[in-house]
Amino acid sequence: MDIKKFLHENFFLFNELNDADFNSLVKDENFKLELFNCGDILHNNKNSQKIGLITKGKAAIRSGEEGVIIRRLSPNDIFGVASLFDSPSYFTSVVALSDVELITLSKEFIVKCLDTFPNLSLRYIKFLSKKINFLNTKINAYTAKSAENKLYTYLLQLPRNKDSVTLSINMATLAKMLGVGRATIYRSFDKLISQGLIIKNEKNIILKEVQS
Repeated sequence: MDIKKFLHENFFLFNELNDADFNSLVKDENFKLELFNCGDILHNNKNSQKIGLITKGKAAIRSGEEGVIIRRLSPNDIFGVASLFDSPSYFTSVVALSDVELITLSKEFIVKCLDTFPNLSLRYIKFLSKKINFLNTKINAYTAKSAENKLYTYLLQLPRNKDSVTLSINMATLAKMLGVGRATIYRSFDKLISQGLIIKNEKNIILKEVQS
């Protein structure tokens, strides 16, 4: 695998840089390719001042070292962006769900990137703002006493294949289970789709997730 090409195409700071600027900024010594076994801890937000970009395998962000899974990660997913410059009061870790290969970028290198090309700071801020806005939407869905909250909570509890779940019951049964009308269920799906929380394709539903 061409690691520099992978970074240029998949890392949000670099994917709009022209070739000359990218090559002047990213040298072989600026990144590290790491391999982990299933069950290994890839990162925690308290003392790992790095950003990870998964190239192969699967992982999960979970609360604490043995807590519940918050989000599942696949190739091209990124972790560590929000905690790079400050250790939050909450604790999360990233654990390998299979053998994992990832590229790590140090805090020092990211600072160098932002100093060299100040416009990258705006891209970093926009990336974080997008995640914050999505997280706020997700919190609202969890806490609102509404039909879409009931539906979203139900979907989150279904078995997943990556970020996809399959709805194995019809709308009438689902409405009865959640204690709402069938028309309300359809409206709730429409609201969750418009909020960017799910993508629905017949019975296959993708649960959109916020990144670490």
